[in-house]
Amino acid sequence: MSETKDNKKTNNRKVYVIAVIALVAVLAVSLCIVFMRTGNIASTMRLLRVEGTVNVEDAKGGSKPVADNIRFQSGDALSTGSDGLASVGLDDTKIVTLKNDSRAEFVKKGKQLELKLTKGALFFNVTEKLKSDEKFEIKTSTMTAGIRGTSGIVYYDETKGGKESLMVTDGVVEVSATNPDTQETKTARVQAGQKVTLYLYSGRIEDSVEFDVEDIAEYDLSKFTLSMIASNDDLMNRVCNHTGWNKDTLKGLLNDLDKKGVKPTESEPSNTDPTESQPADTSETEPTPTKKPTRKPTKKPTKKPTRKPTKKPRRKRTTQSVASHESGSTVGGPSTR
Repeated sequence: MSETKDNKKTNNRKVYVIAVIALVAVLAVSLCIVFMRTGNIASTMRLLRVEGTVNVEDAKGGSKPVADNIRFQSGDALSTGSDGLASVGLDDTKIVTLKNDSRAEFVKKGKQLELKLTKGALFFNVTEKLKSDEKFEIKTSTMTAGIRGTSGIVYYDETKGGKESLMVTDGVVEVSATNPDTQETKTARVQAGQKVTLYLYSGRIEDSVEFDVEDIAEYDLSKFTLSMIASNDDLMNRVCNHTGWNKDTLKGLLNDLDKKGVKPTESEPSNTDPTESQPADTSETEPTPTKKPTRKPTKKPTKKPTRKPTKKPRRKRTTQSVASHESGSTVGGPSTR
C-alpha cells in the first residue's frame, strides 16, 4: 500500500512539473509574439489619413488598394490629386503629410529611411531626435535635407519657377545639393523660422550652387502649413518656442483663411501681406478716408499785376509838332515855309 501511495505522489509531482513547464512555455511564446508585434508596428510604415484622391503604387508601378492603416513597403510611392491629402506614419515618432498634387517615394532599409519628393510639397514632423545609428533624409531632384528631430516643409516653390525649397518650423536642418552639370556640392544649415531656396548655375565654374536663406514670419506660411501646425498642440508649442512666433497670430491667420473659404489643399500663395491675412479687424474698420485729392490751393491766379496799360508816355504835343502835322511836314521836323 505504501508503495502505491509513493507512486501516486511521484506521478502527481510529475504532472505538476509538466503543467508548470507548459505554462511557462506558453507565457514565453506569448511575450515573444507581443514584442514582435510591437516592434513590427513601430517600424512599419502605415497610411494614417486619406482625403480626396490618393493613389499608392508598389515598386513595380502597380496600384495598391487605398485605405486607412494599410502598410507601406519599401519602394512604394504615394501620390495625391488636386483634392487629395495623405499622412503616413513612418514609425511612432515620424509622420509626413503630402499636400495636394504631390508625389513621394518611400525607401527603408533597416534604420535608414529615405523619402524622395518628385512633385508638390511634404510636411514632416519628427517628435524625437534620431539615434546615432538612425538616418532620415528627404530628397528632391538635387537637394537633400537631413532630418534629425524637427518639423518643416519641403516643396517645389511655384512662385519661383518650381525652385526646390525648405521651411523649418522647429529645430535645425542641414541641407546639401550637387549641381549635376558641374558636380559642385554645397551645404547649409537652416534654423527654425527660416526658409532656404536652391539655385543652380550651369554656366559657372565656381559658385554653381547657391542657397538663399531668409527669415520668415507667420504671414509667410500657407494654409496647408498653418493647418499642420495648428492641428497638433504639442507641435504648436514646439514651433512657437523655437521660432518666437505667436500662437494667437497663427490661429488668427488660419481662421481668417477659413473665413475666406481657402482649403488646406489649395496651392494658395504665401500670405506675405499682413493686412491681407490678419483676423478680420481690417474689414470692420472704416476705410481710411481716401484723402480727397487735396487740391493744391489753386493759387488764385495771382493777378499778374495787371499792368495798367503802361500809358505810353504821351508825347507832349508841342505846338511845333501840331503845326508841322497840319502843314504836312514830318513830325517834329522844322517847319518849312
